[in-house]
Amino acid sequence: MSTYTLSTEHLPRRQLEIRSLDASRPLEWLRLGFADLRAAPVLSLTYGLAVAGLGGLFAYLAAGADAFYLVPFLFSGFLIVVPVLSMGLMAVAKLRETGQARDTATLRKIFDLNRPSTTMMGIFLLLVFVNWIMLSNLVYGGVFHQITPTYERVQPLPVMFSESLPFLVVYAGIAIALAALVFRITALSVPMLLDQRIDAFNAAFASWKAVGENWKPMSLWALIIAALCTLGLLTYFAGLVVIVPWLGYASWHAYRDTMATLKQ
Repeated sequence: MSTYTLSTEHLPRRQLEIRSLDASRPLEWLRLGFADLRAAPVLSLTYGLAVAGLGGLFAYLAAGADAFYLVPFLFSGFLIVVPVLSMGLMAVAKLRETGQARDTATLRKIFDLNRPSTTMMGIFLLLVFVNWIMLSNLVYGGVFHQITPTYERVQPLPVMFSESLPFLVVYAGIAIALAALVFRITALSVPMLLDQRIDAFNAAFASWKAVGENWKPMSLWALIIAALCTLGLLTYFAGLVVIVPWLGYASWHAYRDTMATLKQ
C-alpha cells in the first residue's frame, strides 16, 4: 500500500490510499460489473446499444465518404474513447453502490462535480483518437505506398500484418505504446473524476501511480478490456451492446477497489 498526495492550491490537500491488489482481482471486477448490469438491464443495454450504434455510424460514414480504408483503424482507435463513452455507466454504478436514486438530477450532480476537468479529459482522448487515425493512415501509406487504397485493397488488420512484417512491427509497436500510455492515464482517473473533487491532472497522476504499482492486475485488466472490445467489434458492433455496460460498471469497481481517500 502507498499514498498519493494531491498537489493543488485550489483544493484541500489530502492523501489517496493506493492498495496493493492480487493479480487475479480483475475477475472480481467483471463479476461485480455483471451484477450491476443485471440490476439495471434495460438502462444498461440501452446505453450499450447507443454506443454500438455510434460506432456503426462512424463506420458507415467512413464507407460512404469513400474512406472505407479508415474502418480497420477506427476499430483499434475505438479502445481509446471507451473510457469517456462509459462515464454514464460509472455514474450509475456509483449511485447503486451508495443507494441513491438513479434520476436525472442526481446524475447531473455527479457530472457537475468536476465538469471542467471531465471535459478536459474528454477533449484529450478525442485528440488522441483523431491523431491515432491520422498516424495509422500515415503508417499504412508509408509501408504500402498507397494513402487512399481502393475498397478491394482494404483488408482486416491481421491480413495486413501477414502481408508486411514492417507494417506489423511499426503499427503494433506504436499501438501498444499509445494504448499503454492512455490506459495508465485514464484507467482510474475517469471514474475518480465522477467520485470526488479533483482536477484532471491530479487524477491522471494518481491513476499513473496506482496502475504502475499494480502492474500485474492492471495488465490483465487492460488485456481483458482489449479482448472484449475486439470481440464486440468483430461482431459488427452487436457485442458492444453488452460489453460496453459490463466494462463500464467493472471500471468503477476497479477504481473503488484500488484507491480510497484517507481521512485527515
